[in-house]
Amino acid sequence: MPTDARSKLAPLPPRERLIVALDVPTTHEAQSLVEELGPSVSFYKIGLELLMSGGMESLVRSLAREKQVFVDLKLPGDIPETVRRVVDLAAGLRVRFLTLSSSAEPVTIKAAVAGRAGRSQPQLLYVSFLSSLDRADFAETTGQGASEFEADLERRTERALAAGADGFIVSGREIELLRRKYPDAVLVSPGIRPTGSAQDDHKRSCTPAEAIALGADYIVVGRPIRNAPNRRDAAERIIAEIEGAIAGSR
Repeated sequence: MPTDARSKLAPLPPRERLIVALDVPTTHEAQSLVEELGPSVSFYKIGLELLMSGGMESLVRSLAREKQVFVDLKLPGDIPETVRRVVDLAAGLRVRFLTLSSSAEPVTIKAAVAGRAGRSQPQLLYVSFLSSLDRADFAETTGQGASEFEADLERRTERALAAGADGFIVSGREIELLRRKYPDAVLVSPGIRPTGSAQDDHKRSCTPAEAIALGADYIVVGRPIRNAPNRRDAAERIIAEIEGAIAGSR
């Protein structure tokens, strides 16, 4: 494990590192899942599906009373004033993390920072590269060679951090790359799949232990918990794996 990654592991308890994705079509199903997981999980991600189904604001308000909330909207390179106002609203709802898409230019990120108006949250996470894509997809979409992937990733994340981003959404081996380059950035890794689970549409997935060992601060898990026969047991097994990875680093 990289030295910088090891130094990041101690302050954060294993249970707080697990973020469960509420990728369900209704707020009722989301609330039922939260109730079922109970005290096992303290952090939840809400995304576009629940936004489109309605009721996201009330769900965020309800969750934020006792849990940490990550709103995954991947704000694009939109009109800066629009982005500023969205972040202002998120801050008022006590959102902990809010994502910025890879299309967000420095002017957008600076507007997002301004939207916090001096508040510490939401922390702004730049999506470095979707976990459903790999280097071949990078080459196809950018016209660059697959070998340019890491250099391009470094250029874009450097610009995002300079503009005020607090950290990154990052998957696979790139976790280690960004942890070495940015020892103090918040790194959140999606597409996490416990050993033996299907990768689904994540081309650069990691197990919970791998992601933590590479330097992730938090991991996002959706289907392996949501589709498990016993969801709380599934969450507890992942937390135990995180704990083992941290213990193994000491």
